[in-house]
Amino acid sequence: MNAIAAFGALAITATALVVTQPTPATAVPATIPLTITNDSGRGDQVFIYVLGDPHTGRLGWSDAAGTFHPWPTVGGTPVDAPDAAIAGPADGQSKTIQLPKMSGRVYFSYGSKLSFKIVNDGRLVQPAVQNQNDPNRNKLFAWTEFTLNNDGLWINSTQVDFLSAPYQTGLRKADGTVISTGMLKPDGYQNVVNALAGTPGWGNLAQRAPDGSLLRVLAPGHAIGTGQIDANILAGYIDRVWAKYANEPLTVAPYSYDPAARFTGRVVNGVMRFTNASGAYVTEFRKPSSDSVFGCYKDLEAPNNDIGAIARTLCAGFHRSTLLTTTTQPGTSTSGFYQDSVTDYYSKYIHEQMANGKAYGFAFDDVLAQESLVHDGNPSAAYIQLDPFQGAATPIAGSDGDGGGGDGGGGDGGGSALPPGTGPVHAANGMCVDVPWADSADGNPLQIVNCSGNTAQTWARSGSTLRALGKCMDVSGGSTADGAVVQLWTCNGTAAQNWTYQSASRALMNPQSGKCLTAVGGAPLRDGQRLEIRACSGAETQRWTF
Repeated sequence: MNAIAAFGALAITATALVVTQPTPATAVPATIPLTITNDSGRGDQVFIYVLGDPHTGRLGWSDAAGTFHPWPTVGGTPVDAPDAAIAGPADGQSKTIQLPKMSGRVYFSYGSKLSFKIVNDGRLVQPAVQNQNDPNRNKLFAWTEFTLNNDGLWINSTQVDFLSAPYQTGLRKADGTVISTGMLKPDGYQNVVNALAGTPGWGNLAQRAPDGSLLRVLAPGHAIGTGQIDANILAGYIDRVWAKYANEPLTVAPYSYDPAARFTGRVVNGVMRFTNASGAYVTEFRKPSSDSVFGCYKDLEAPNNDIGAIARTLCAGFHRSTLLTTTTQPGTSTSGFYQDSVTDYYSKYIHEQMANGKAYGFAFDDVLAQESLVHDGNPSAAYIQLDPFQGAATPIAGSDGDGGGGDGGGGDGGGSALPPGTGPVHAANGMCVDVPWADSADGNPLQIVNCSGNTAQTWARSGSTLRALGKCMDVSGGSTADGAVVQLWTCNGTAAQNWTYQSASRALMNPQSGKCLTAVGGAPLRDGQRLEIRACSGAETQRWTF
């Protein structure tokens, strides 16, 4: 097991990264470049922190060059930690630092630095925003978790403690392929907030700044402690599970690599007692509280052994409300997740709004590989992208949810057929039209970046369509409005996916709208600008070559 543990005093629950078959050791360098791109659309100063353990048992921080600094040894009274902040990139810019071999977190904050304290033998007191008096309670921040060692890089986004400032994370493999996770669908952050607000009992999870602005949506386990959610909100489902397995057995097969390892549970005298395949006693669990389920702890404590494997499987089943419908856990299908009227709506809505469906909505969301994690045994780079809080780059105009075009209007536009062939589509400054993170999920908004020659930048001209990664360049919702997002979507033959080329002006035009493909944000063109349609003007932001 390769784990990113919550490190230090008062640390928030962190995610366990499980690697069933470790990659053979490679020549992973002492540091790899970590590029942070700020696509948030915000003007706040960003601060970056790289905190953790370089696999020595000594906690500390890393500077921009990748040099590790242990926290100083202090007494039993918490004192301010040394300032470990690295100035992050401004909006529309990127900054590359060095990520050293360690396990820990990369925090990022907007507008103000985070407050960290150390105590005893250099243990770190981390932000705990469920505490009203925590000095970071009214600050806007989030973090990604990672382990870099001789077996490679594991890096994940996390919502285990709260959902806040949108971001995605990823890595570049040795062959140049980029893999990523954590990207929200357009307006995904606000969609989660709205969905929770419309669900009885779940509408009070938001934490706001003194000026009323949204800081985060608190995970239900922490919200129980603050009184923002009913401490017994899952009790009805838990009671039904306990009643069911008082009359029939529950089978837990927790190891995907060893399906023969099975444990049988039965509730006797209010306690669920588990035996192994030989009938020998393994462990038992009393009926858990909602808090125990949300935290996957206390009544469902999960040590790193068979007992823990059973506990984590039970915990996942409670979160996803599958324990009444599937008597062998965790099963093999995700289709029945979150279907009961009593379920973890926080995790449900977050998964629904992720572009690839993957998230860390709770600590053991890696059961059945639903976690937002990427790994490679020989990475050449790592990435964190700070994404817009609303929309993908601009709000979706007139979306009908399927990426197709309505009958719209806007004229026939004119223009010539697309030239035949396959290859990159270049902006006026030579950058390439790119599918972010090579993620082929429907709705991934397109951008321009420095050309690297990978498949995410290879476009085939097929009739009047432009295709990459097996999908089409598409105007979101078939909109004809200025500012409509241009995205990747399953090819469907609608007018939203038709393009013509005007060789004189070098414009790519969508005939349905009569408008042209445009890089958002104006000239000079820069890495990471997203694409939309705008009234054709001949501007540099609308010039493209094949």
